[in-house]
Amino acid sequence: MVSLKNKWVSFSMLFALWGVIASFFAGYYWLQYTDVLNRIGGVPIYINVGVDYANNTRIWHNTTKALSGMTLFGVTRNIASVDYSTLAGFGVYIESINGLGYNATHGWVWWKWDDNVSGWTRIDISSNAYAVADNETFLWYYESGWPPPPPHLKAESRFFSNIKYLTS
Repeated sequence: MVSLKNKWVSFSMLFALWGVIASFFAGYYWLQYTDVLNRIGGVPIYINVGVDYANNTRIWHNTTKALSGMTLFGVTRNIASVDYSTLAGFGVYIESINGLGYNATHGWVWWKWDDNVSGWTRIDISSNAYAVADNETFLWYYESGWPPPPPHLKAESRFFSNIKYLTS
C-alpha cells in the first residue's frame, strides 16, 4: 500500500512539473507572438483590389497582403501610384491613380464586392476611413455622373479569373 501511494505522489509531482513547464512555454511564445504583432503592426490579411480605367482595362491585384486595421486608402497606396488631397470633414479625395486624374466629367469611386447580392456595392465613406477585412474585394472605378452606376461585371467570375492578375 505504501508503494502505491509513493507512485501516485511521484505521478502527481511529475504532472505538476509538466504543467509548470508547459505554462512557461505557452507564456513565452505568447509574448514572442505579441511582440511580432506589435513590430509588424497587425495580423496579415489578404484582399483583392482592382483598378478599372474606364477604357476596357481592368487590372487586379489579387491576394494583396495587408495588415489588420489598414484602410483601403493605405492598401491602394501600396499597389498603385496615388495622388490625393485631404478635405476637412470628408477625408481623403483620390485625385489620380497611376497617372489617370479626375477632370470635369470623371473621377475615382471605390466599390466593394458584396457576396450577398453577387454585385458591387458603393460605400459612401472615404477610403481612408474604411478598414479592410480578410478576403474582401474592392474596385477603384474611373467613372462619371452622380450617383455613379455600378461597375460592369465584364463576365468576370467571383475571382475574376479572365482578367490580368498582379500579385502584390
